[in-house]
Formats: sequence, structure tokens, C-alpha cells
Amino acid sequence: MCYLMMKGRIGSMVLNNRIIMTALHTGFSIEKETAFLQKRAKGGAAAVTAVMGVSKVGAPFNMCVLEQDTQEQVRKMAKAIHQTSGKLLIQLFHAGRNGALGLMADPEAFPVAPSPIPSPIYKEIPKELAAGEIEEIVHEFGSAAKLCKMAGVDGVEISCSAGYLLTQFLSPRTNRRTDEYGGNLENRMRFPLEVIKSVRESVGKDYPVILRVSASDMLGGYGIEDTIELVKKAERYLDAINVTGGWHESDVPQISMHLPEGGFAFLAREVKRHVKIPIIACNRINHEEIAKEIIDQGYADFVGCARAFLTDSDFVRKMEQGIPYRRCIGCNKGCIEKVLKMQEVTCVFNPEVGKETEPADKRESGRRTLIVGGGPAGIEAALQCAKQGDEVQLCTDEKMIGGLLHAAAKAPFKDNIARNIKTMRAELERSHVRVKCGVLVDSSYIERENPDFVIVAAGSKPVLLPIPGVNQRHIYTAQQVLEAGDHFASTLRKGKILVIGGGSVGLETALYLARKLKLSEIGERFIIDFADNDIKRDLCCSADITVVEMTEKMGADLGGLRRIMVKQMERHGIEMITNARVEEILENQVVINVAGQTSLREAQTVVLAAGYRSQGQPLIHWLEESGKFPYRIVGDAAKVGNIGKALMDAYEAAR
Repeated sequence: MCYLMMKGRIGSMVLNNRIIMTALHTGFSIEKETAFLQKRAKGGAAAVTAVMGVSKVGAPFNMCVLEQDTQEQVRKMAKAIHQTSGKLLIQLFHAGRNGALGLMADPEAFPVAPSPIPSPIYKEIPKELAAGEIEEIVHEFGSAAKLCKMAGVDGVEISCSAGYLLTQFLSPRTNRRTDEYGGNLENRMRFPLEVIKSVRESVGKDYPVILRVSASDMLGGYGIEDTIELVKKAERYLDAINVTGGWHESDVPQISMHLPEGGFAFLAREVKRHVKIPIIACNRINHEEIAKEIIDQGYADFVGCARAFLTDSDFVRKMEQGIPYRRCIGCNKGCIEKVLKMQEVTCVFNPEVGKETEPADKRESGRRTLIVGGGPAGIEAALQCAKQGDEVQLCTDEKMIGGLLHAAAKAPFKDNIARNIKTMRAELERSHVRVKCGVLVDSSYIERENPDFVIVAAGSKPVLLPIPGVNQRHIYTAQQVLEAGDHFASTLRKGKILVIGGGSVGLETALYLARKLKLSEIGERFIIDFADNDIKRDLCCSADITVVEMTEKMGADLGGLRRIMVKQMERHGIEMITNARVEEILENQVVINVAGQTSLREAQTVVLAAGYRSQGQPLIHWLEESGKFPYRIVGDAAKVGNIGKALMDAYEAAR
């Protein structure tokens, strides 16, 4: 019996299964978010969650605020979700100190907080709330909840997580007050409990109220025991508790690829031990096996999935039908990093996010389309053209489709890229795209096939730097290293390795090489767990890997993941040198110039990770000169970028 797909209940709300699309900040207008959520509800989510502010002071400028002027729009959202047989939840949100002047729904409002301690993300000193202002916010939560009920929303969720206002009161790191709202735990819980009570009194006893809690701030302020005390006091006002990990600003990864799938489910289980109402487990639950395990083993009563639905809107429907679905890779590029910059959410592996309101019939269907290239851009272009009704042929000169995704999938923590290659291959089969591998497309091939439209997705290849000695046998590109496999990587570890290029590709390749010695990893973890510091130092082994970068910053293209990556590099003993230029490569040495000082460094292997350059120019030039065939250039063939850019190019080219 699959408990995951059984009906469930939260208070008076009956749900079709145990999978809830939890809160996701989108930055969309309410009309756009309605279409976005409706598609996920059609895709099988038992309930979907929209985030809305309880006041203009506590919401960013691109978030709907719950007030009389927006009630009708909320009503339309609820009606749209109900047409799918799904349920609508609204998370009642107040950012607290996580904002800045000019970024709030009230452009003249300063961020507010229990104490004037700035957020490390936005860095603006917030206004300390007076007792009367706290009372007003408590009232705003209650009023917002009542508005949701009147608009036909199925339930509300109170945000007490991720470092937003309620948790700022709970943590002594952000709450330095000396009045009845600060000091000991009982006082620090006072404001969250007042909010919870206000919401319950505003909606009555039979309306579902959920509390979303961060089990710990993961900053040393409050922990799981404090959270348990809070939920035990709050339980009588609640119908369910949604348990997450820590705060956005914590060094502990919260939703990125570094967090194991279902990695915070143990926190949900701990909370479940102390209350009788249903528990929702969330964070990095992106596939069926983990979701089933959480429910079957009693970690929680429901699973909360947000980015699983961002990556594939039909996540649950495909799961039920045994159809492969695209998985979130935890890169954070289109979601959390966009949200923190007050931009609309996107997804690297789903170019249709935010396009749900666009018409499906922008052009005539039935054209014969030839796709040149089998990387991510080529695959997505083929799928989107087939969706438009085209007869599609995809050709690649490689042995299999996937392009650079195969190398990317070998990097640490990126297993889901490999799974997405398989999923996209299955999507091509279901879309009846004719795939030809090992076929070189040139002008004569195009003239023989005589397509109505050509999309060039020829991709890119690694840049070979003009360094003396670059053509020697012990020099490899990062792509060669990643694609060659584990045995080859282990053979390279017999000597010293120097990686030229400290961007994401160079750092990921260095970390991949460092992690290939599995038994060494196990032994080092054992020493860390059981040895004292002196013994650890005595047994510390160097990775014998050095990364050199010309600029002042390692991993500049990694965004919010840079901090995590650099720490991993340091933990593995990988040396990182910035402001460095390799001037010559010798047989077992390299000549490095660091800030004008030249020196020799030993290196039995040199790995080039200095970027990529577009390919396919001869074919593009012929298409332009001949003028015989309409065409578009997408992905790296147009301009070298990332997976997200490649898929978005493909989506737009097919329209």
C-alpha cells in the first residue's frame, strides 16, 4: 500500500494525497502566480501554497499584500485552484529585518525587527519595534487570516521560519530586548504565540491553521528543544506543523545540492514525537523514493515539496503514472538567488516557469524542423517544437545526446543532472522526435533534408589557452577529466595536480578529483570523529591539488553557493591561488606569476578549466550566406552560458 498517495486530513481540510506544494517566493503578480499554482495543482499537488504579506511594511514590493483591495484577486486564485480539485493555502508572511528601504511594498518603510541588528543579507539596520507596533502586527496577522477565509482559501500557514520576523523574536541572536518580548525563552516565544492565537481567534476553530517553523536557526541562537517548547504551547491553536531546517543566512546549506535529499526529515520526526497534530516534512524532497520513505517510516504525515514542482509542474501526476520527471538539481540559480535580488523566480531545468499565462498557439504548427546538436539546448528545442506540432529531427555528431550535461553530472552533488538526461531522453521518445546520433550535419545534409526550419544548437568546446607547453600529454581539459570516469581520476591522483581556472568548472573539477579517493574519505571522516586535534594534525593528508585563478575571487560565477564551495575546497586541503597567471607549462612543473612574482610549482597533471567557446560557426555562416533556410541559433552556439540560458533560448526559438 502506498501511503503517500492516500487521502489525508489537516483539520477540516481533506487532501487527495500526502504531497503539498509548500511556500515558494516567486515575485510574480497575483494573476501570474495564480496560473503558476493552478498548473501545479493540475499536476497532482494535494495543496499549493502562495506567500502573501500581512502588511506593506513586512512584504517586499513584488509580493501580494493581504488587504481589502486584494481580496477579490485572492478569491479568483482560490477558485482557479478549486477547479483542479486541489486546495489553496496562503502563507502569512512578514519579512522583519530581511528587507531594505525602497524594497518593501511601502517604498518609504524601513525594515522592522525586535532589535536593531541588521540582516547579513540586506545589511540595513532595522527599526526596533515598540510594544504598540508589535500589537499592531499581531492584529495584522489575524486580519490577513480572516481575509483569506472570506476569500475561499482552504487554510493559512503562519511563517515562523527561515529568519523572518517571528523567528527573529525567537532567537537571542536577533532579539536583545529587555521587555516582556525578550530575554528568556518564555518571553522570546511571546510574540509568535500571540500571532498564532490571533490567527486562530480570527478564523474560528474549524478553519485549518498551519505553523511553519525552522527547527533551529542553525546559527547558535535557538535549537530543536526551543522549537519543541514553542509548538507544544502552540498546538492547541493549530491543525498541523510544517518543519524546515534553519535560516537562509546560516552556513548550513538549506535547499542547495549539498543538503542530502530529505536531509531535514529527522527534525520533523523529532517534532512529531511531542505533538498529536499532523506534521509536514520539507526541504530537498524532490523524488518519489524519499517522499515515500518519509511517510512510510513515520517521519511525518505529509511531505512538502516546493522546488520539485518548480522543476516539473506535473511532478505528482508523472509519479503516479510511472513517467520520468525532471528533478531539482539544487543549484539555487533560478529560485532563491533570484528571490533575494527581488527578481521573478525561474528554474534552470524548466524554461516554462512564469510562462503559464502565455498562449500555446503563437505560430502555425506542422513545419519540418531540423535540430543540430544534442546538448540541453538542442533537446529542449526539439521538445518545444514537437509540443508546437512540428515534425522534428534532432541530429548530433556525438555518440549520445546530452552534450556537456554528461560532464556536469560528474561534478560532486550533481547526480540529478544525470537523472535529468535520462528523463529528457524519455521525453524525446514520448514526443516522437527522430534522434540521430553520430551524424555530422553540414550544408549538403541540410539541402538533402530540406527542412522548413533549422535550429543550430551546436554547443561549445573547452578553450585551450595560448600558454607555451599547452599541448603536452599530461595536460587535459576539465571536460576530459570529468567524462573519463572514476578510474582515470584516481590515476591522476598519483602526482600533484594544477587546475588553471577558478570558476565553477575549475573548482568542481578539483573537488571531484579530491573526492575520488573513497577509502581516504572514509578514513579521514573516521579520524575527525574519534581523534583529538593533535592526532588530526599529525594524520592530515594534503589533496595535492592547486587551483590558480587570474582574478581576485575564486568561484565568482557560483553566486550564493560560492561560500559553500570554498569551504569544501579548504576542508579537502585544496590550495587556491588568486591573482595568478600560468606563463609556461613544463614537463613536471609550471611557471606561475603571482602579483608580478614568478615561481616554479611541481605539477604532474595540468587541468584546463578556462571556459568554453561556441562552435558551429561554419554551418551558421553557410545558413546566413545561402539564405535558403530560416534558422535560429540557441544555447552555447549563440553565446556561452549555463544550462538555464540554453533551455530558455530553446524555448523561445520554438515559439
